[in-house]
Amino acid sequence: MPKLVVHRRAARYIQAMDARTRAQLTVKLQELAENPGAMAGVKPMVGEWAGFCRLRHGELRVIFLHDVPGDAIVIAHVGPRGDVYK
Repeated sequence: MPKLVVHRRAARYIQAMDARTRAQLTVKLQELAENPGAMAGVKPMVGEWAGFCRLRHGELRVIFLHDVPGDAIVIAHVGPRGDVYK
């Protein structure tokens, strides 16, 4: 199982969420760490974000990088759908 690494910026955003949303997102991130290849709602990104993938959680988007050689999933950014890509 890959190690889940959360960037400081993403961790601050997650901590600022309400408890219910934070709990749901935490469960989803644990599922992602268990099986990143078969997670529903994950799509590879293109353009400026090439190499990253995005996970959809309602109106939130989680931008992450699956580091296969390092056996880690790096959560780079979490935010609302319209603002996360900027």
